[in-house]
Amino acid sequence: MNSIRLTMKKTLLIASMSVLAGSAFALAAYDDASNYGGGWSTGDNFGSGFGVWDLTDNNNDGADRFSGYFRGDSALGAGDLNVGGNSFGIYAHDDDVVGDLDPKPNATAKRSFASSLSVNDQFSFNLGVNFDNGDKGFTLRNNSDQEVFGFNVGSGASVNTVFTDNSTSSVYDYGGGDALLQAVIQVISANALSYEISRISSSGSQGVLFSGSITGITGTLDSFTFYNSGTDNGDAANNLYFNSLQVSEVPEPGTYALIAGTLALLCVAKRRRG
Repeated sequence: MNSIRLTMKKTLLIASMSVLAGSAFALAAYDDASNYGGGWSTGDNFGSGFGVWDLTDNNNDGADRFSGYFRGDSALGAGDLNVGGNSFGIYAHDDDVVGDLDPKPNATAKRSFASSLSVNDQFSFNLGVNFDNGDKGFTLRNNSDQEVFGFNVGSGASVNTVFTDNSTSSVYDYGGGDALLQAVIQVISANALSYEISRISSSGSQGVLFSGSITGITGTLDSFTFYNSGTDNGDAANNLYFNSLQVSEVPEPGTYALIAGTLALLCVAKRRRG
């Protein structure tokens, strides 16, 4: 009888631990370019946990502007961040003959979260950025469509936000054929977030480039954009590539302690049975 009771207790502990671990690392949203086999255009949404894509550009609006969107091999212009052989891509350039245009060729891919980011949510994605002419990058925006946080590559790289607090930065060596970045943004309170942008290239890896925290955020974190503007020409190394967008529910420290305690109980039960 004691053996049966012990087995039942162990089973309950294992079940509880599984539930805790599963809920602690739940994936709230995910999407990548492999889901868009039929093409990528405004109104598409083949991921989960996000709204539809809103793609805008000034392609060929009476001048020699070329801007738009595609799915393709990011390794042709930056590094390999493909899933199923494809990444999302954005281009924006003139025809190399007209010269600087006003306004510049530009394209923006905007998307909302199905639910606003909340405390302990972590938003992450990968970027492929090579040549730093023009401007290309991403922004995180609130429910008033104001930029809360942004990262831009153009004549170097920079973090853009009026809210930045305790930021750190290092020189970004954008050049080379394997120029890959990973951005991780985590909501740490109702009006604050932390960010970390790292170079994850297999060659010339620099580790963390930018990290810090942002306080005094107003409104809710509702949407984000990826953009490209005013690059020199149609070279693939001027494109912006991105992929593997996800929102994870990161556990609070107390949850880790609870899981550790459950594991300890399992070990005690096992020793007593022996």
